[in-house]
Amino acid sequence: MGKYSILATISLMINVVSFFSLLKTIHITNDTSSFNWSYLSGNIIAQVLLIIYGVINKSPEIYGPTFLLFVGLLYIVYNKLTYRYYENIIFNV
Repeated sequence: MGKYSILATISLMINVVSFFSLLKTIHITNDTSSFNWSYLSGNIIAQVLLIIYGVINKSPEIYGPTFLLFVGLLYIVYNKLTYRYYENIIFNV
């Protein structure tokens, strides 16, 4: 654990809280149109790399909150795929 790792922990936890408020809105509205695939794939890769970094350096204060962000991104991908499927069924009848 680094000298100022508490700052990284606080930063990541604030990020998690704000991100989960976004996930709540997505859950209610099913609107993921503002998330394009390059943003999602780039962000998922970045989160995986940060998780690997945290695990290698034995820093749960890094990989813990980052794992929560990763799960949230997977939920957005799931919602985007599911909503697109239902949107295609409704509008392509």
